[in-house]
Order: sequence, then C-alpha cells, then structure tokens
Amino acid sequence: MQRPSRQKQQRAAGAPQLRAPRLIGPRPVVFSDENTVHRQNLAGVQHITEGIKTLGAEDTLVPLGRGAVRGQRQINTEHFRIPRPESSLGKVGKQGTSGQPVKLLTNYFPITSYTNWCLYQYRVDFNPEEDSINTKRGLLRQHRERLGGYLFDGTMLFSGSRYDPPTFDLTSIRRQDDQNVIIKVKFTNVIETGDYAYIQVFNLLLRNCLRHLDLTLIGRNYYDSKAKIDMAQYKLQLWPGYETTIGRYEDNILLCAEISTKVMRQETVLDFFNECVANRHHNSDWMFNFKIGVLGTTVMTKYNNVTYKIDDVDENSNPCSEFIKKDGSKMTYMQYYKEKWNLLIRDGKQPLLISKNKRSIRQFGVEDTLVYLVPELCIMTGITDTMRNNFALMKDMAVHTSVNPKERTDKLINFANRLLNTPDSVTELKRWNLTLSNRLVELTGRTLPPEPILSRTRGYNGGNEADWTKHLRVLPMFTSAIVKHWVILAPRDCCREVDAFSQSLLKAAQGMTFTLPRPVIVPMKDGGVNTFLTHIEQVINSSNPAFILNVIPSTRGDIYSLIKRKLCIDRAVPSQVVLLKNVRKNNLSICTKIAIQINCKLGGAPWQVTIPKKGLMIIGFDVCHDSQRTNISFGALVATMNDAHTSYYSCVEAHKSGEELSVYFATGITKALIKYKAKNGTLPTSIVVYRDGVGEGQISHVHNTEVRLLQTACKRIYGPKSVPFAFVIVTKRISSRFFSLGSKGPQNPQPGTIIDTVVTDPTKYDFFLISQHVKQGTVTPTHYHVIEDTLGLPPDIMQRLTFKLTHMYYNWSGTIRVPAPCQLAHKLAFLTAKVLRHAPCTELDELLYFL
Repeated sequence: MQRPSRQKQQRAAGAPQLRAPRLIGPRPVVFSDENTVHRQNLAGVQHITEGIKTLGAEDTLVPLGRGAVRGQRQINTEHFRIPRPESSLGKVGKQGTSGQPVKLLTNYFPITSYTNWCLYQYRVDFNPEEDSINTKRGLLRQHRERLGGYLFDGTMLFSGSRYDPPTFDLTSIRRQDDQNVIIKVKFTNVIETGDYAYIQVFNLLLRNCLRHLDLTLIGRNYYDSKAKIDMAQYKLQLWPGYETTIGRYEDNILLCAEISTKVMRQETVLDFFNECVANRHHNSDWMFNFKIGVLGTTVMTKYNNVTYKIDDVDENSNPCSEFIKKDGSKMTYMQYYKEKWNLLIRDGKQPLLISKNKRSIRQFGVEDTLVYLVPELCIMTGITDTMRNNFALMKDMAVHTSVNPKERTDKLINFANRLLNTPDSVTELKRWNLTLSNRLVELTGRTLPPEPILSRTRGYNGGNEADWTKHLRVLPMFTSAIVKHWVILAPRDCCREVDAFSQSLLKAAQGMTFTLPRPVIVPMKDGGVNTFLTHIEQVINSSNPAFILNVIPSTRGDIYSLIKRKLCIDRAVPSQVVLLKNVRKNNLSICTKIAIQINCKLGGAPWQVTIPKKGLMIIGFDVCHDSQRTNISFGALVATMNDAHTSYYSCVEAHKSGEELSVYFATGITKALIKYKAKNGTLPTSIVVYRDGVGEGQISHVHNTEVRLLQTACKRIYGPKSVPFAFVIVTKRISSRFFSLGSKGPQNPQPGTIIDTVVTDPTKYDFFLISQHVKQGTVTPTHYHVIEDTLGLPPDIMQRLTFKLTHMYYNWSGTIRVPAPCQLAHKLAFLTAKVLRHAPCTELDELLYFL
C-alpha cells in the first residue's frame, strides 16, 4: 500500500496499526496532558505534586512539550519561526526596567566550547522496512569501519565525513531471524554552523550520552530504574529521571536540564478490565465503567516502553482477531506479538484498545489511522482523579517529588557530574569536541513591587507572599451584587446543619459588606439525582431564585454533573454545589470563599487591580477536550468588558478534531466586540489576547491563522483602520526553573520576578514571569511569547500588565500562574468539556457562573 514517504520515516516500534482495515505499521501518537501533574496554587488548594510528570511518546531530537514538532525528521524551521515584532520593541529591545535587580540561578548549563563542524546529512532507508530504532542502530553498527563516527536518529545520519560515493547500499544481517537487510544511504544536505539542524545534532549527541548513564528510555525521556521508589501500599513506583534539551539562547548555546518523575502503576489495563468484570454483579454497565476508566489515559507498552493515549475500546476485537499485513497476508494479534516480541498473550477474550494517530491526521489528512493495543501488554501510567483525591497518597508522594530549590540544584549538579564523569559519555563528548560545564548559569532578573489591591474603601497589597486573604475577610468587597432571593437545596435529614451553615455564610458575607438575605432552605427526601433535578425545576418555576446552592451528600460525579447541566444549559441559573461534609465543618474560611463565589457568580467583584490604559479589552482563550467524545473539543473565550476589568463576557464553541479551531476563535472575538460595544456604547480602543494551550510546534499555526482571523474579524467591525492589538502565547508546561541566591542558598524567587535575558530566545519577543509564592517544592515560572504586536506597549508595560492580571482570579486571594482571563477560560473550557459536554446557555454569558 502506498503512503507518504515521510510517514515511513516517522514510525516507531509498537503495536499493529490499522488504516481501515489494512495494516500500515506501528506508530506513536500525540498525547494529552491528563496524566501530567503540575504545581499550582489555585482555589485555595496548594497542590503537592510538583514534578510528577508522565511524558509523551517517542525518542525525539528536542523534547519540546505539548504540541511540539516531534519525530525523527528534518524540520522546516521557516514554518515555525515567528518574526519578532520589532516595531513594538524599537531600540530598547525586549528587556524591561521596573523592579529591583535580583541575582538568580537557573537550571541551565553552559556549552563552554564546541567545534564548528561541517556536518553531512544522509537519509537512511531499510529494506525490508524496520520499525524498531534500536534494531536500526544495530544494523548500522555492523558497518562502523565503513561509516566512521556518526550520529543516527532513526532516519537521518549525521557524519563529519563526506562519503564517496554520495549514495550507496550496505547489507546487514538481522540477528532475530538471520534475514539480510539492505540499507540505502543517500546524501541530502550539508549542515553549517548556525543552521537550526545544528542544534538538533547537539541534542542527538546529548541523548547518545544519556544512553551511557545506565538510564531507561521511557517515552521521550530517560529514567533511572535503579533509583526507583516503591510505594507498594498504593501499587505505584516512582522513577526519577531527567528532561534535557540543548538550545540557542540570547548569547550562548545552553543545556536545560530538569528533574522529573515517572509514575508507574503496578497494574496492566487487563487488571483494570478484570476488576470491572468482577464488579458486573453490582454494576450492570461495567463495560461503560471500563471505558470511562481508560479513555483519555496514557498507557505504556511493556515490550518497548512506548506510551500511547487511549482514544477508544473495540469490544468486537480481541487478540484472536486477524488483521491484514502490508504484504496482504493475514495474522492474529497473538501471532504478531509471539513472532515480533516473543510474548505469549494469555487472555484471548480481552477487548482491544485503540489509539488514534493524530500526527497522521495533522500532517497527512489521514483520519482513519489507528493503533491497536492489547490490554494485557499495556501498563497504566500516571495518577487517576481518585488517586489525586487520596490525601494520604498525595502526601506520601510529595515527600519524593516536591523538591525544594536546594535539593533541586544539588540533583542537577550531580546529573551534570554524572554526565561528565561516565567514561562512555566522556568519550562521546570528546569525539565531537563538545565541552559542557557543570556550573549552573547565573543571571540577573528583576522583582516587581507588590501590586496594590483595591477594595471599596481602601487599598492594600499581598506583601512578598502575594496573599491578601487576611485583608479580604475584613474589608468591603470592591463591588457587591444585589441578591433578593436565593435557595439552598439539601436532604431533609441534614437541614439543621444546613441552617447553621447558612448563618455562618451570612456572617462571612456581612464581614465583607456583601448583603445576603436569609436563604430559603428547601428540604428534600434524599440526596438522589432525580430528587435534585425535580426540586430544581420546582423552585425555578415557583420563585425564580437568583442563585441556587445545592448540598450534595457525596462526591459522586454524576450528581454534580447533572445539577450543573440542569442549571447551566437548561435553566440558566447561577449555582454552587457544596459537599455535605464541608457544610458540617461550618468553617469560616470555607464560608468566606463561598460568599465570594456567590458574589462573583452574580456579577460582583471582590477586589480590583488598577490597569491605567482606558478602552483596553483583555481576552483569554483555552481549549479542553470532551471527557467521553474524544473527537470533540471546546474552545472557551473570556473577555473583560470594562476599564476596571471586573466585568466579563464568555462564550464556548464546540469543534471536532480536524476542524479549523481558529474559525471558532474568530467567531468568539466578534461576539465579544459586539457585546463590549453594547455595554459601553463604543468599541475597545485596543486588545490584548492571552492564548493558552499552545505547544511550540503549534505557534506557527496560531500566528498564521488565529492572528490573521483576529485581524480580519476586527477589520470587519472597525473598518479599514482596524484596532491595535497584542497576541501573547502563554506556556505553563516548561522545564525552566529559577532560584534566588542568598545567604541560605538557593531559594524560590519572590512573586513578580521577571526574566527577560540570557535564557530567552534571541529570535522571539519573550519573557518568563514567576507570579506565585509556593510553600513546598520549587516554584514554576510561566513563559510568555508575544507573537504579534501592533499595540506597541513597551516591554516593561507588557510585563507589568501580565503580572497585574495574575492578581485578578477571584477563586484565590493571591496570585496565580497565568493571567486571570486565561485561567477563567481554562475553567470554562474544563467545565464544558468534562461536565456539561455542551455549550452553556447564552443567558449566563456575562456572569462568572463557572468559578
């Protein structure tokens, strides 16, 4: 069967892959981030899982993160290099000036010297085709004398020597079956110093060195199996490892190294399947529960340590099913794994898992390329929601994963020393005349002063920890909604506790001069789903309350989901769902947070941060995938509607995989502009867009489509003059870390620390911002990349604006990792995709009902 030539070179060893229904060979897929845990300090909960990461799939040249350009191939650098908006930077460059200078240490090591190689690049093809990159390496190693020193990434070979003739064939023997393999080597390119491919070669060399450290390659990173930590009581193992990449930065080529931890669960997907089967007497819909438990998760195949995201389950196929091979013959999955991997599948009745090859969809328009996996051979990775809610588990895990700055820097330096002292690694570096320092890079950043917070009567700030909770509890909120009538729904047997809780809630609200009348408590016979839905309908029809607070007896997801669907889609009433255990605690802190949420959901604002520029509309945008329909995603847009930036408009658009998301983005922008004019009588005079959820490899797409459609939408509304705007990519999943230097050694920098030199990209208008204070582990910065700027704000103002916006998320009385419109867009997209699974009612679009 004929298929794109590049498709061949990007395959990696794995499971049989079907293309409706013909076998076209195993390939890796692109992964979601559901199993990656990050430190965030949001909604009053300080997550303690910093550093736990279950990362992507194949052995890439440069591990770039979500949405990155992956695979062993040449990269068209013109495709994703975005021109730096020099017009906005002028002669001052991209460095700001505000704040106090601060000495910082960062997790980068200098490349102190390297030879200006002239490298020759060759394309390598195997006949018959070979899927395993390790097998390919072994076949090439049989010709060391002919090839000399070289680097090989599975498709491309890089050599310091120019072979003569430029195209030639080699014959190797595949040891598994003594079959002859013809290797065709063809000259393709000369790589000069300064070429982007030069950095790729550095990374390829680095990964060769990592192989000599006795580490295990899992997905795209290397882990130390000998240092694994057993958590037998939870059936988990933690494998420490490293994320590494070499890149060109402002003045030097640097190695960025970060420690990470792979969560390995000691159970296969078949174990989970059998558990669901065993519970079929208690739950007749056990297959549905199995699908819910595996869809969207990431598994690792035992036989080659490749990870896959599970998109579907094929109940009609099992290991005894046949598929058609590339040569037209038929084979069962059992035979395939026995012949290919010498693995015996014991359960012939287990359903097969399906992973969609999203790279094929993105690059080649092939929408039916599937990878079929056997549950028995797939180990479950990452942690589930149930595990996240297990406080004991997360606390025990944090002991090993929440690493403070001193421990982190020590581990990084130990890693560098290990790299520089392992004999084979040293030989590899010497062969290519590469010298690496074991000293972390030092640089100077700037710390912005604490941002003033405004209440209705006076101002205050959060100090060096950026936390103003104590002020918020005793001062009037900035604006308070007017509430005439609201209702609490609760099971009858807990109404006395609910009444005491409501009195505490009124007291907390009164302390912030938010006037809440006594609620009408509606007793229900029980806390069942149907009981809730019936009473919701009745109270809306009878009294049309402004707000409904629902007390649910347990964390059952179906109760929460159905209540929210009812009140966000069918009846459009702002609501709150509270667990009965929190009602029984009757804690003033909990009551204060709920009072603030009620105020926000009804149009009030607990505080304000002054942003001087008038007529500015700030937009946040993010995307989240449907929890059950894997081909559906929801893009959420949230835009500010006033100069105080306390009034919002939001909208959500659903789109299918493969559809042009940008069209929906432009539609949302148009709606926001129309709403702004309706509320203010005029259009905004400038716009700043913060776009979340974009990987490095997707930036070019965003620049070429979303930015252009934004311009088109604005011209349609504003006319030919249009409106000045800035478009900023927000990236949270990064490896960069920064540590302040003091008498006590490396510490977390203060909130408001800006880094816009040394480790930034010389081709970009970018900066790092540390906006949070964390009490455990190491704080994670956020990276901001301005890809378009006709607004012309000086870099200093752009940085300060971004820091101001991290103060404006009303679910947490402190700073957060991203600008508030971004976090609000994430909350809305997440609620819609995971709970509502349908666009909310437009009657709620001017309220923060999704907090």
